[in-house]
Amino acid sequence: MRACVLIRVRPGRHFQVAREIAAIPGVSSAFAVVGAADVVARVEASDLRALAAIGTKIGDLDNVSTTETFVAAEV
Repeated sequence: MRACVLIRVRPGRHFQVAREIAAIPGVSSAFAVVGAADVVARVEASDLRALAAIGTKIGDLDNVSTTETFVAAEV
């Protein structure tokens, strides 16, 4: 399954957090953005449990304030 995770971080930490997130297994890419979120991560996981584990790893990082996960609608 695929998902995008929108991440809010502490001010000035977006590039650092994007690099940390990109190193997490299951994250295919992570990059800083301008807008409602500070970082966007593209995630691929075998199932919902694996996706939740990746989301927890992201949320537990220092300087991460909030996350919001959008699961792809697979047709």
